[in-house]
Amino acid sequence: MSSIVTITGTEERTQLRDTIRQFVRERTPMTRVRETLDSAEPYDTDVWRVLGLDFGLAGLVMPEEFGGVGAAYADLSVALTELGAGLVPTPLLATIVAGEVLLALDDDAHALLPGLASGKQVGTLAATEPTPGARSWIPEHPTVTLTGGSRLHGEKVAVLNGADADVLLVQAHDGDEVVICVVDAAADGLARIRSRSIDPTAAVARLRFDGVSATRLPGDAAAALGRARDVANLVISAQQLGAMAACVKMTSEYAKLRVAFGQPIGAFQAVKHPLANLHTAWELGNAALLEAQRCADEDPGQLTAAAAVARYQLSPAYLRAAADTMQLHGGIGYTWEHDAHLYYKNAAAGRLLCGTPTEQLDIIASQLGL
Repeated sequence: MSSIVTITGTEERTQLRDTIRQFVRERTPMTRVRETLDSAEPYDTDVWRVLGLDFGLAGLVMPEEFGGVGAAYADLSVALTELGAGLVPTPLLATIVAGEVLLALDDDAHALLPGLASGKQVGTLAATEPTPGARSWIPEHPTVTLTGGSRLHGEKVAVLNGADADVLLVQAHDGDEVVICVVDAAADGLARIRSRSIDPTAAVARLRFDGVSATRLPGDAAAALGRARDVANLVISAQQLGAMAACVKMTSEYAKLRVAFGQPIGAFQAVKHPLANLHTAWELGNAALLEAQRCADEDPGQLTAAAAVARYQLSPAYLRAAADTMQLHGGIGYTWEHDAHLYYKNAAAGRLLCGTPTEQLDIIASQLGL
């Protein structure tokens, strides 16, 4: 594999890929990522300022009328693949998903979009609840309630950047309706508690609402949440494709340098066969992602199934690639000093983030009418 991502698009998209790749290499290499992880901050604010504001990634696919760039989802996918390869901690996923929710709601909700598109504000969607055995990260019948039309009660968990977001969107039920509310991040009765994650590059939080003042946003909440699910699948797939490629590249290079019994370990079948399998899995994942981003740009009606297929293909494959990266590096791959364990933790957490493989199968089956 000569590069981290295969480009099948415009010259501008290639330039975007090269720009993000150079930024990751020069401004946020793994040494810098480790410094961020060792700090008390969930992400490097200087890095986020450049990515979200200067490069415009926060509003890359947002319409220009709301301060966005109006680019294609294929462009966003290319950028996210490069960030995923470098395990760069950012609130980009959470902010993109929040923006998609707002876009899918009525016009009154759109006033919140410019702040997200500029990168000056971080957004997030709080949907998941502490419900044992739940098959979906977006519950069909949420237990968080909106009472009196303006007060939230209940709890959400695994909220991406929930402790840091400026724009908090919360799924709740109001009588017989599922609704989406916006909550002031400094509202009385709101508790934002950072949660520990197996993946140190992901910032998640538990949110508790004790009569918190909230504003119900007008529009079709079910459609907005469905859009959030699909775009989250697309974004996470892009990040995982990049991270998986980084694992394959890292291991392939090591297999050429590490010598055992007088020859590089890459000459042994026990090493080159797993690497060949990982590369094949990467190619399949890349094909699935390309189809998902095509649907996002050209055939939105097919996005739900295509994005779920991409996640189902990539999440388990990335986890296998990360595990093999540790094993094929031998003893050093299991040490804290080596980057392999960071990819493994990212893969293990990402497999469950915003929908497990089982949930993706449920989505695919539903789209096929099964």
